[in-house]
Amino acid sequence: MAIEGITLFVIIVTYNGKQWYDRCFGSLRKSTLPITTIVVDNASNDGTAEYIKKNYPEIVLIESDKNLGFGQANNKGLRYALDNGCDYVFLLNQDAWVEPDTLERLVSIHKHNPEYGIVSPMHLNEDKLSFENGFLHYLSDNHVIELEFVDDLYFHRLKEIYPIQYVNAAAWLLPRKTLETIGGFDPLFFHYGEDDNYMSRVLYHDYKIGICPGIHIVHDAKNPGVRKRSPAESRRRHEVLLLVKYTNLCKPTTIGRDVSYFFRKAVKNLMHFKFSKAWCYFRDIVFLIKNKKTIHNSVSVNKRLGVTWL
Repeated sequence: MAIEGITLFVIIVTYNGKQWYDRCFGSLRKSTLPITTIVVDNASNDGTAEYIKKNYPEIVLIESDKNLGFGQANNKGLRYALDNGCDYVFLLNQDAWVEPDTLERLVSIHKHNPEYGIVSPMHLNEDKLSFENGFLHYLSDNHVIELEFVDDLYFHRLKEIYPIQYVNAAAWLLPRKTLETIGGFDPLFFHYGEDDNYMSRVLYHDYKIGICPGIHIVHDAKNPGVRKRSPAESRRRHEVLLLVKYTNLCKPTTIGRDVSYFFRKAVKNLMHFKFSKAWCYFRDIVFLIKNKKTIHNSVSVNKRLGVTWL
């Protein structure tokens, strides 16, 4: 399956993840497709930069003096890849690793299916006997994956690629055309939500998102323990969901109309002495009014064709 003349950059954002580096970086060394690996380190304090320089000198290391978050750190790598003539980039989580032929096969499939703006392999657990939990959730949601996939899986007639509405950015192959059309990650999102936003833009600009059932990576996304989120953490996650909702180009939502709706709900809950629920609605109203201009700017920029945010 030799593919000649392809320039592929693999971009990995690191943050205090030394327990995964040998499996992640080591797997890339075995790639059957020649690659250049870019690591953007988000100001790790566990000696990540020194470890990479010593053990993986072939890696292009971009060191940030602060934690940029997932999207903005990837943008630094994407800009480097574009400036250095990439045909493809592959975004890979620091806690994931590939098979030797993963990248070569993904590129080959995309060459036969250029209508796809994002192509992802299957995400397996470390034992390679089950799907990673988050990935399994997407596959089990008929609003995300075409039911044709389930039929073909059962009847052993799998195609090389299937359209999907969502797959997290742990392992994305992005052709250069996607970057030139969609751009990079929206800086509105620091951590969480950036992949949701990016995929809505890909779909809005008439590209497909695909998964390849015959190709896999390992994603060691085990939850080290069930930890209850603090109220502040829960609130931040909720606000991210609001940003995802109001910047979704495929499902435009009017902020003003929803603010009026939230106000009515808040008043109704106050009348029934449900003060906690009323307070949540009031906080959403304040958040949306405060961020309305930023959200509108995000939507405006993301509708444009071009290398935005990079």
